[in-house]
Amino acid sequence: MDPLDIFQIDESSGVPIWIQIRKRLIYLIGSGHFKSSERLPSVREMSVRFGVNYNTINKVYQDLERDGYIYTKRGLGTYVAEGLPESASIDDDIASMADELSSRAVEKGMSLGDLLEIVRVHYSRAAARGARSDL
Repeated sequence: MDPLDIFQIDESSGVPIWIQIRKRLIYLIGSGHFKSSERLPSVREMSVRFGVNYNTINKVYQDLERDGYIYTKRGLGTYVAEGLPESASIDDDIASMADELSSRAVEKGMSLGDLLEIVRVHYSRAAARGARSDL
């Protein structure tokens, strides 16, 4: 499965598109959907695929390269860096996803109690599936 198939941009979100893309790519790299040394789609390919301005994707790639997530081989493409930067962790990505979830819940007028209950139910289901897969 192509990791970008699970990639969605929410244009109605208050989070700028370039930050949504950056966070999602960090998650896909940190969670192993994109492996070390794996070639990423070109800036142009990403731009076309998501209907986003070329400069937006270029900004994301430059930012990720500066932070050590990816590197570019001139004329050959952009690749996932070996290992994650020291400042990166999956917990950061979970916090980013929680931030996005919380923002959406607030936009919909949901109370904190309602949101926590939804998360509790889904966490319990995921934990139960994980326990069954360990058998």
